[in-house]
Amino acid sequence: MDKRVFISSTFEDLKEYRASVQDKVRQLGAIDISMENFGARGEGPKEECIRLIQEESDIFVGIYAHRYGSIPEGDSVSIIEAEYEAATLVNLPRFIYLIKDTTPWPPIHIDTEESAVKIKQFKKKLLANHTCGFFNNEDNLASNVAADLGRRFSMREIPRVDSLSTNISPDNLKTSTEWTAYRNGTYENNRGIFITHVIEPSKLPGQLYDIFIYLMRHKSSNLSDIDYAEFFMGHMWQNKIIKAKNNGGFIGILTAAYGEFLCTCRVTFTDGYQINMHRYIDFEARKTGQ
Repeated sequence: MDKRVFISSTFEDLKEYRASVQDKVRQLGAIDISMENFGARGEGPKEECIRLIQEESDIFVGIYAHRYGSIPEGDSVSIIEAEYEAATLVNLPRFIYLIKDTTPWPPIHIDTEESAVKIKQFKKKLLANHTCGFFNNEDNLASNVAADLGRRFSMREIPRVDSLSTNISPDNLKTSTEWTAYRNGTYENNRGIFITHVIEPSKLPGQLYDIFIYLMRHKSSNLSDIDYAEFFMGHMWQNKIIKAKNNGGFIGILTAAYGEFLCTCRVTFTDGYQINMHRYIDFEARKTGQ
């Protein structure tokens, strides 16, 4: 994943704070996208910021104190709020940091009148939509940003569970992270459905055990989303495909056998989704089924 971080804030009041965050971003191996790096551009500052956010950024970092910033002519919101809305529109991950109210701050950098109302309303919106971080000095802010971004980058480098198919050979799995993803992917791909069985001594002559083979869901008894299952057990069952409908929440078959065997199964859900599974039907447990 590209690590392009757009840093949004008012400028003069937060110049040193921005510099501290920019240093941390670069130390993480990420690209700092901020107004200091724009250079001469043909577009206006707002338009260029929005373009960079929507086309060239992977993460949005918003840093806010007591200034609302300039409002372009004809607009109703400032550039910093427009930047935030642009990041929201394209669903960028947004990390928001607010100055603590108790932090001493130069009066020259504290808005009054209408701008004070607007920055208060903007912060209220941010607090309602995000778990915001708070800072009271440059080092505190930079450390918080570094921790949050570092965590984000690490999480994105872990293979997604849904990116691993259960058809992947375990021979290709090396780390515990890959094994965990493979295991979780099996739960997900199967929708929590697995085959199980119990056995009890058979009443049929020539057979050792009666065997109940059925579906069960991990940590749930609800099978209402399954339409039917098809079981196949080979030539000893004349190569028949045995279809079991959902019978009041139980989906399975009863058979008998003298020896152990492999049972394969295809499950069809009510939305048409299908999974293939198998289970080796062994006699080791000698369970009674009661």
